[in-house]
Amino acid sequence: MTSVSLQQVLHLLFERSGSRMKTPSQVVYWVNTAGLSLPNRRLLREIVEGLCAMDLQDQGTPIHVRLKDVPP
Repeated sequence: MTSVSLQQVLHLLFERSGSRMKTPSQVVYWVNTAGLSLPNRRLLREIVEGLCAMDLQDQGTPIHVRLKDVPP
């Protein structure tokens, strides 16, 4: 388990580009990893795994967070 500050989580998740897709069965958030250092990619992957393990929902629809490597 990695120790991480709230500031790191907010920076890695919300200061990156991404996209959202909603279907009748799920909501998927894609977070862009392009330009991240290898340690930050690993940390972001752990954060995303933790979010997915929480079984988050939006009005009863499961939320999934995924990583996407998009070139700049």
